[in-house]
Amino acid sequence: MAKVIVADENEGRRNLLANSLEREGFDVTRASTLRQAEGTALATMPEVVLMEGEWKAGDVIDASQRLMSDPEFAFKCRIVVLSRSSTDDYLMSAAKAGIAEVMLKPIDMPSLIEQIGKHTRKQFVPPPADIDSGGGGGGTFDVGMMMGDGKWALPMLKGLVSPEKINTDFINEIMQQLGEEGIEVDEEVDLSMMSSMLRIALNRLVGEASEMSTEESNDAEDSDENQKDKSSVPSFKQMSKGNKTLGGGAKPSSSLKEGSTMETILQNQADDIGDEITDIMDSILDEEPDFVAIHEDDSMARIDPQVLKMTKLTTEIVHELMWSLGRPGALSDLTLMTQIEDAAKLTKEVLDSLPELEEEE
Repeated sequence: MAKVIVADENEGRRNLLANSLEREGFDVTRASTLRQAEGTALATMPEVVLMEGEWKAGDVIDASQRLMSDPEFAFKCRIVVLSRSSTDDYLMSAAKAGIAEVMLKPIDMPSLIEQIGKHTRKQFVPPPADIDSGGGGGGTFDVGMMMGDGKWALPMLKGLVSPEKINTDFINEIMQQLGEEGIEVDEEVDLSMMSSMLRIALNRLVGEASEMSTEESNDAEDSDENQKDKSSVPSFKQMSKGNKTLGGGAKPSSSLKEGSTMETILQNQADDIGDEITDIMDSILDEEPDFVAIHEDDSMARIDPQVLKMTKLTTEIVHELMWSLGRPGALSDLTLMTQIEDAAKLTKEVLDSLPELEEEE
């Protein structure tokens, strides 16, 4: 029986969704807060976490990011959000947070039940948005887009191919899903042998990827040392032209270890980018301007002192008039009063900007 968590702070909606899913044979757990949903999901590892999109306390995108930062949850579970928002920015944020699907309200209950069934069977469902940065087909998630380098995921992969994750129970779940998809499976297959074979194969692939990333890192470090004397920190002008972007050259933190959590990985990456920003800002503040504009007296427009005197006198008279008209009780028209107040403020700004006249000797 597939496990589903229904998270909604509105008790009526929560019970309606939960009762409908229970009638379809799902094992439903109710949650009235996002924190309760997170704790229950990490403790029980349900197939689907169904969450309301709008909350008075908390944010469903943030909650989804915290859940998906757990490698086991990201591997086993899916998040479905019910929302009224269908903007590109919202769907993009949902996809980056790891949300499997965003269903728009009002919800058609048969469609919702059908989609929940697909997610529990781990069938393909198009993500809320395509966040691939290039080189891939639609519906793919490019982790390099968010982290600057895909090698940060290797410690997480090593944790997923451990005997605690890939065992006979895991193989048995896959066999059951294949049977539900109509694929014939030999029931006499040795599950222990299959789990060992799958674990060895995946460990080998992860090991090869780790060796390749190590070689690439070493080559990149050698190249950086060779180019260090020839290159310099980009100037503000170069950055404004798009020659350099903050975080574009950030390397994966060297402190990443096997079993590191997503929160640690993101924090290390943020620290690297922060150091890069500090270096660039130091260089910008130390830069000398390329040109200093010094205007000669004959290139500047001259103002007749009499014109300046007349302008200032006129503005002072208008300013005093505006304030006199704006006194309480002088006018009853609120619209006109507002216009007078605006005019008084403008004339005051003009007076403040005019230079002082030199007294004639």
